[in-house]
Order: sequence, then C-alpha cells, then structure tokens
Amino acid sequence: MKNFITEQVYNQSGRGMVELIIIPSNNSLVSYADAALKLLKAPKDTKIIKSRGEDIPLIVEEFFKRGIKVVGMTGKDLLKEYKLSNENTKLSVINTIPWVDGNALFGKPVLCLLGPKGKKIEDLPKSLRVCINSKYKNLANMYLNQLEIRDYSFERVYLTGSTEAAYSTGLTELVIDIVYTGASIRDAGLEVYDKIYESDFVIIGVKDD
Repeated sequence: MKNFITEQVYNQSGRGMVELIIIPSNNSLVSYADAALKLLKAPKDTKIIKSRGEDIPLIVEEFFKRGIKVVGMTGKDLLKEYKLSNENTKLSVINTIPWVDGNALFGKPVLCLLGPKGKKIEDLPKSLRVCINSKYKNLANMYLNQLEIRDYSFERVYLTGSTEAAYSTGLTELVIDIVYTGASIRDAGLEVYDKIYESDFVIIGVKDD
C-alpha cells in the first residue's frame, strides 16, 4: 500500500510511477532530500541524479518534455524564483516537507531585507544601494518594487555570494539574502528589517494535461 506522498507522486507526475528523481546537491538541502526519499519508497531501480537546487525546476520540466516520468526536490524559495521567471510553467508542488531547525533564526531559511543594526529602513535615505543574492533576483525585485511605491529608489547590485561583505565594506547600504543562523549578518553589523519569503522543502512534478 503506497504511503500518502508516494500516492501523490503517482497521481501528479503523470502516466504512472516515476522513473527519475532529481535531488539537490546543496549541503543545506541534502538532509531533507534523504528524508523525502525514504518517504517516497521509490523502487530500487529508480534512477536518481543530483543537481543544484536552483536548477532542478528547469531540469524536471526538460525531462518531462522528453516523456520521462520525473519528480524533483528543492527549496520552496528556489521553486518560487523559477516560477517568477517562467510564467507558463506547469510545475506544481506534490508535497511540502516543513523545514524545522532549532539552529535557524526563524526555524527555516528566510529571504530577508537586511540593513544597519539599530536602525529601520525609515531612518535611511530614500535612494539606496542594495546588494542582492543573484539566486533570488526575481523575489528581491518583486519586493523592492513594492517599496518603490513608497517613493524609495534602489540601485541594485547582484552578487553570487559575499553579500554581507558588500555592506561591511561600504559598497551598499542594504542587503537581500537568505538568513539562516543569523551569525554572518551579526558579524557584518546587519539586522533583519523585513522577512521577504520563507522556505520549506518541496517535492515537485509537472502537471500532465
């Protein structure tokens, strides 16, 4: 008898049981991928490949187009980022595994607006330079667009890493990046001004019309 998650994969991945599972290679996602694989109880001959979590939504769709019964696993934030760039995607969430970590500042990864410790965004000039983790470009810009309605303007700097360093060296006044334990932002003299997007771990597939 299939468990609940396996039943969902069977029904939503299309055309029967999956042939291929794409799991994330990102260190932060590995333990959740292991847990999800145990819940899936996939047959031993199911092919499993690894990729970066941010690439998995695209890879799942590409394999599906080739007629392969595929599911993937990634972070909810990475899936949302992909969907913002691909409005016509048929990807859907088959199941969500809540992210629970007592060592994380908010219990899970959260994309945040960060600024100088001891201040609020209202204390800063209306024209600001912000360093954005390029992995979250769309989520960040969607958020900043809402602030621009309040007469703020932003010069955006995109980096693949070291976003806190951009602030601590004086290159930017604000940062948008994932906060986990909060240690690195405290070291940089930053604090959370606002939470933009909270993440969990998701199993994804493609809707088969």
